[in-house]
Amino acid sequence: MNNSDLPKDEAITNRVEGGVRKFFERLGGALDFALRRPLNPQARTDITALIPPLERAIEDKLRHEGNKVMAPNLIELRYDYETYQQLTNKRIEFLERELRLSVYEYIHNRRYATRGDVQVKIAYDMFTRKLTIKAEFPDDAPQPIVNETVTAAPAAQAELALKNKRFELRTKTSSGARIGLGRSHDNVLVIEDSTVSSIHAAFTLAANGTLYITDLGSSNGTFVNGVQIGMGDKTIVRAGDQLRFGDVEVTLEYRAD
Repeated sequence: MNNSDLPKDEAITNRVEGGVRKFFERLGGALDFALRRPLNPQARTDITALIPPLERAIEDKLRHEGNKVMAPNLIELRYDYETYQQLTNKRIEFLERELRLSVYEYIHNRRYATRGDVQVKIAYDMFTRKLTIKAEFPDDAPQPIVNETVTAAPAAQAELALKNKRFELRTKTSSGARIGLGRSHDNVLVIEDSTVSSIHAAFTLAANGTLYITDLGSSNGTFVNGVQIGMGDKTIVRAGDQLRFGDVEVTLEYRAD
């Protein structure tokens, strides 16, 4: 029996109940997905939550020079892109100012010395899902490798394209570089679709010419030939593979030199 065979009032009741049931099914799916996403307690932007990890970062980099204890004076906080995007310029300026004062007070109260004024910078990393804190001295820099006897292999070069009936995206890359893909125009490959996350996935090219794709914690998933890859996981992709980002399906074209 369908709704057309029922009395009018009962048919209306059935339609309402069906609509409510579908709503809660969708709500339950959304809640289930949200609960399965990894928690990121570090990506807080309030001062009280940031001070303890800042102090630990300073303590981890202390140096002893004669009778002095030297503390790093260059502090950098790098958020994931989505968290950083939610910060206004005024909020960033406020955080940098207040954290700089807190770091200065912490160092001064412990009678640590520094090699310059305390500086705090807030930035973002497109390829991370958590907050990272670096505490450095002005002379911290990568040291050159001496007496190197192994000849490094030449960097691999490749061209890749993503195609479907609506659009075609092309780019070139070399080994070691990461090609970001997502809805944000900060990515190399931009897909303007509501089901694609701002920072959705990334391609990386290995020195041997192997191409990988990594899901960067997207909301609606990254799929390779119909199989979803886990958040933060990477897998090999090849020419002809069918990729899906959210609801957007594309074919991968790939050629390595």
